Amino acid sequence: MADVVEIKGVVPVLSTPLDVNRKLDRVTLRREIEWIGQQGVHTVATGMVSEILKMNLDERRELTEAICTYTREFTMSSIVSCGQESAQETIDLVIHAQESGASAVMINPPIASKLTDDEIFGYFAAIFEKTTIPIVVQDASGYVGYSINVSVLAKLFMAYSERIFFKPEAVPIGQRLSTLRDATGGKARIFEGTGGAHLVDSFARGVVGTMPGADLSWAMVKLWDSLVIGDWKRVNLINGAIANMVNLMPVLDAYIAIEKHLLQKQGVFINTFKFEPTNFTFDSETQAEADRIFAYLQEVVR
Repeated sequence: MADVVEIKGVVPVLSTPLDVNRKLDRVTLRREIEWIGQQGVHTVATGMVSEILKMNLDERRELTEAICTYTREFTMSSIVSCGQESAQETIDLVIHAQESGASAVMINPPIASKLTDDEIFGYFAAIFEKTTIPIVVQDASGYVGYSINVSVLAKLFMAYSERIFFKPEAVPIGQRLSTLRDATGGKARIFEGTGGAHLVDSFARGVVGTMPGADLSWAMVKLWDSLVIGDWKRVNLINGAIANMVNLMPVLDAYIAIEKHLLQKQGVFINTFKFEPTNFTFDSETQAEADRIFAYLQEVVR
């Protein structure tokens, strides 16, 4: 089995920069990873907000290889999202991530078909059995269309406790998180997975970290650090603004659009190009509100 790295705290999910041909902009990706690392972050990830659902397999492999190259350069860790519609397709991507030097992978259940509890367990078990890398089990119910029963997650923990992490996103967030925690004797390593919107409540329930977007990494690090030391005045100032920003992102394409806008605003991205098609109109009113919240966060995080 591969060595299990310590993964905790703020783990931003990277936004994928694109050039004018809608291909990976490796120069900007490197700058994004370096910029995130400068904020005290030690691990980055890919996920659905990285637009992986709109990439072909070659593009996903290219992104994985580039991220592993740059995180090694900056002495950081990486979590690569590898979920596919069959266990074998997923295994192929996981093995590629292992060989590329990823620290862990993140996997969601298949999206096209709703699986039974036994099928979900079998899907993940097959991946664990054929690979050696640590795995974050993502209950991405908002995107997948169904949630994973906590009993299945607990069963996976019992079988693969040394290699498994969890990113539960099904509602009610807090209660399900506590149920999973209690079902594993408080040993499950769980990440908050709602962009930071539920981090304060999740922190009280024992999460080891959070996986927000990359655009507000500096604010999320300050929020996490404030929770750790119990600075509730600072927590309350930052948390409300983070929640307001996430409220502007009701769909995946909205999250992507706002994140790329804010990364460009901060000089990290040179454009806001996205994979087409998208189903979100980033109008002037939404941009103005995102900019207002951003300015407030800059003020309170100083």
